[in-house]
Amino acid sequence: MTHCRRLAATALLALAPLLLPACSRKAKEATGSLVTPGAPVVMIVVDTLRSDRLPFYGYAKGVTPALSSLREDSILFESAWSHVPLTLPSHASLFTGTLPGVHRVLDNGGYRLGPGSPTLAQVLRREGYATGGAVSCVVLSGATGISRGFDFWEDRIEPEAPGLAANRVQRPGLETAKLLEEWLDVSKGDRLFAFFHLYEPHTPYEPPEPFRSRFADPYDGEVAAADAAVGSFLDDLKRRGLYEKSLVVFLSDHGEGLGDHGEDEHGVFLYREAIQVPLLVKLPSPKAGERPPLAGSRVTAPVQLVDVLPTIATTVGVPGFVPAPGTLSLVRLAAGDPAPERRILSETFYPRIRFGWSELHSLVDGAWQFIDAPKPELYDLHTDPGEARNLVSDKSGPIRAMKADLEKRKSAFVAPEAVDEEEAKKLASLGYLTMTTAASGSLPDPKDEIGTLGLLKEGLGLAKADRVAESTEVLKRLLARNPRIVDAWEAYAQGLARLGRTEEALAAIRKTVELSPPDRTNYLISVANLCLEVSRPEEAIRNADLAIARGDSGGYEVKARACLAKGDLAGAEAGARRSIEAGGDRKRSWLVLATVEASRGHFQEALRLTDELKARVGERGLADLIGFHFLRGNLLGRLNRWEEAEAELRTETRQFPRNLLGWQTLAFVLASRNRMPEAKSVVEEMVEKVATKAAYEAAFDQLTRMGDAPGAEKIRLRAERKFPRPASSLATPR
Repeated sequence: MTHCRRLAATALLALAPLLLPACSRKAKEATGSLVTPGAPVVMIVVDTLRSDRLPFYGYAKGVTPALSSLREDSILFESAWSHVPLTLPSHASLFTGTLPGVHRVLDNGGYRLGPGSPTLAQVLRREGYATGGAVSCVVLSGATGISRGFDFWEDRIEPEAPGLAANRVQRPGLETAKLLEEWLDVSKGDRLFAFFHLYEPHTPYEPPEPFRSRFADPYDGEVAAADAAVGSFLDDLKRRGLYEKSLVVFLSDHGEGLGDHGEDEHGVFLYREAIQVPLLVKLPSPKAGERPPLAGSRVTAPVQLVDVLPTIATTVGVPGFVPAPGTLSLVRLAAGDPAPERRILSETFYPRIRFGWSELHSLVDGAWQFIDAPKPELYDLHTDPGEARNLVSDKSGPIRAMKADLEKRKSAFVAPEAVDEEEAKKLASLGYLTMTTAASGSLPDPKDEIGTLGLLKEGLGLAKADRVAESTEVLKRLLARNPRIVDAWEAYAQGLARLGRTEEALAAIRKTVELSPPDRTNYLISVANLCLEVSRPEEAIRNADLAIARGDSGGYEVKARACLAKGDLAGAEAGARRSIEAGGDRKRSWLVLATVEASRGHFQEALRLTDELKARVGERGLADLIGFHFLRGNLLGRLNRWEEAEAELRTETRQFPRNLLGWQTLAFVLASRNRMPEAKSVVEEMVEKVATKAAYEAAFDQLTRMGDAPGAEKIRLRAERKFPRPASSLATPR
């Protein structure tokens, strides 16, 4: 069945009539009161989950036994809508019961949930509830304010494997479930609110086995993996005797594009696939062994995520709770209360904040969806659920009414605060890219620019796969089409540097600063880092000083490394200590201090500093720290602890193969111990794995130093064939 046909089938379900009033009265009489004071509350959010990829929403290929079983005990809401197709803003609406214009969280980065609106956790904690949450990605870090009201909030996301910290800022749902279960172990009584967040269907779609092999579509495999994690958690609740007693709410914060309307992921558009979400509500069972009230029923009237907070508060009997205007109890609606006439608001400022395109606003009233864009759109959701036919020129009546309503209700733009370099990298690794920060005047329609985003992701994907030359060409084409793309200039510069095109790389990286507003210093840090990579420490220091002058203490760390590259040990030590004093994640500054001591010949003190750093952050905290194991290997070798030195250097080459010094030092250690064949093998492995001109230069130099003139000559000839303009350093050995 094609995607549009699947959506059409789902839409036919939505046309089924609501329960007749008489049936509703009978349901009320049969179920009695729908309020269970003090009942446990469990909320489960599977991030980025499309409702039309679940079997109980009509998807034939879906396999979700745990969620399908939960659905049998629950009320299913066929038409549930998110207010923002992004994780943090959507959860802000979910937890506060307010729209983005009230809580003012418009994007995943640069915003923080303030104290203005009480959260669900705060409401329940005031009623004596223990409140615990565990999340599966850094977007929901407690530092964003989203954890306000929780006694326990587990957000420590560790890399899945050494060397992958930059692109693995999420954790498997099963691990998150275990952490929340540990909190349940120490929680007393039944008055508890447990929040369980899973991230499996989010990119990258890499389902674990056995789901990887079972599903042709990796997104479906991720959904199945999420289902297994949810099933494990629900089984744990059943073992504790909590499941039957609990009010369980299952939902997603937003959907996923999956190529529909040209968007692979989410955040840019407000089409149905991005903002219609699954929603199940399981009520507490009145007696052990009995089915919950309203189990198996369905509601076709449109509902919204801000309805969840009043639903929970009223169902567990929070005294004096008054739902916010425009919200309702989903349980009362399912029990037969008349569905109000209302339009559901959704918005995305992501195109404006990230790319300099126009923001979008949308209203859904059941039959229609109106999307306010530079080129407005109107869709009949009943006859065209795939939103393929824009009726804006044919339906002036609905448009006028919805446009007027939207003008009254849409959120005002609030500019984000600056995001530091590490947070920007983490967001980028999850697909939240920044193309430009220019966002004033007449902004382009995202529909006209979405192809540009595709080119950017293609270029970044090629770079990640080490296809640097191809990546650079794609990014060059992209920048010729749109020269105001900040992330593209940065990636283009890094590619040029890896290809040995130093001057072009420096010119490209400077464009990121030119295109950024004065208060954004992360690109100054990027320029300084690239200058260090291409052996321009003086220029690195100038950019670091400019970042420091603009209030960015991260400049001290890069300045310390630049001073170290110059041989200015006093300057390096001073910069590293200023960086550490500023607080935050300063692992590289500790590494600079250790390197300074090593350069002074204080090998034992340098080793002690590396031990202290490891004790501070743990082995997994070192997974993204290039040079750490290289330094320890160097120090241990100087202290004649050869076996330990070899182990450290092998770890460095495994985790950071582009650190050529790690390979060279490992080869030197092996050669020094008369293991010459192994040393030559290490040099060959370096060339094969890194395959850059610099790697060939390093191999040539290393083999020459080891006295292997024939091997060095072979490397020189291979380099000449691979690189049209061989470096002058690849001279014929004498």
